[in-house]
Amino acid sequence: MNNYSGVRNHKLLKRHSLVSAVIALFAGIFIFAADFPFPKQLGTMTLAASAAYFAYYFSFDLLCRKECIRVSGIVLSQMGVVVVTLAVMYTGGILSPFVFLYFSLLVAEALYGLQNPYTMPACIAGYLLVTAGHYYGFLPNYMSWSRNLNGYPSTVASLSLITAAYLALTGTMTSRILSLMRNTLAAEAAEKEGLVRKFSELNATTQLGVLAHRIAHDLRGPVASLSGYLEVQALEETDKGKLDTLRAMQETVEEVVRSLHNITRFGKPAGPTNETIRLGDFVKDISAIIAFSPKARGVHFATRVPAGVNPPVNASKSDLMQAIFNIVKNAVEAVHDNADSREVEISVSEENGSAFITVSDNGPGIPEEHLKNVFRRSVTTKADGTGVGLLITRDLLIRNGGDIRLHNRPSGGLSAVVEMPAAG
Repeated sequence: MNNYSGVRNHKLLKRHSLVSAVIALFAGIFIFAADFPFPKQLGTMTLAASAAYFAYYFSFDLLCRKECIRVSGIVLSQMGVVVVTLAVMYTGGILSPFVFLYFSLLVAEALYGLQNPYTMPACIAGYLLVTAGHYYGFLPNYMSWSRNLNGYPSTVASLSLITAAYLALTGTMTSRILSLMRNTLAAEAAEKEGLVRKFSELNATTQLGVLAHRIAHDLRGPVASLSGYLEVQALEETDKGKLDTLRAMQETVEEVVRSLHNITRFGKPAGPTNETIRLGDFVKDISAIIAFSPKARGVHFATRVPAGVNPPVNASKSDLMQAIFNIVKNAVEAVHDNADSREVEISVSEENGSAFITVSDNGPGIPEEHLKNVFRRSVTTKADGTGVGLLITRDLLIRNGGDIRLHNRPSGGLSAVVEMPAAG
């Protein structure tokens, strides 16, 4: 349990104390300076409350370090109840214009999440004490319009009980509504965080399979050339000893070919399960997931899906999601060190039977000498990068009938264009 135990939003609590201090200060000054119809004791009390709020605000961080934030918050709330109760007493009791401050106390306390079971009963008790004191005469009533109401006992009782009931309802319902909202937001945050974790890394088996398949594919050409060379040399060689050596080398090469074949069989994807995916909806969903990632803080996301553009494609949703997520993650990382704006745009378009997803950023882009080789070998501009992310992404797209192209933007940054055949 942290040192903010019992307080959900300590920043809001601190800000609330500052706002209360400033409001009380101006109210006190106004009472003394203006032609105010209420007793001057109200001004003195308001200035004292302002001083207390300011003291709480400036000592807030120290109180947090000493792990007494909840206790001090409760004390502050009870002080607020006393101040409001005195203000209500000085300004007419049951007809006081400041009764609404009780409601504001209850709502504010619920907002910053102070676990305090005392404020609502204290507000009700303070209000009923003032109204009863005015009616029975054991508390001074400075306002004539309020004293005139004493001749109507049923009205006094009704107004007092109704206000007390609304105070109880406000305290209870506000707390429950905000608690429900917090629980809902926490559940949504946990769900989105799970999605971020799920798609922040490509599936390990898929990565190994795709990389193994690519390695085997890239080695086939050189191995085939070596095998052909050995065959030619064996046909031209007449020395028996050298011929035996060439044959032994040929057997070794054939073993390598068989190993590559086995790697290819292991690495070849087992045929993804295709489904119809609407790219407009798909891009909006993945943008919401990416924007929630902690790495995307400070990045402005723009999703451009023109009205009526929602082309369908047939593909494995997990493959496509992994591929697009990887592209967007690269864009977010590209703008991370920008001194000013960090912008990533994801757009969807359709043309000539093809559907396109374009991910653009305003990062540094990729040097042209690297750009032409980015899908031929592992190329990376990151200090800790391996350069295989784009290779895997392209393979995931190709096995679903798609492809990817990269180009630097004239205005700066990079655009990655994913092309998929539109479903008929």
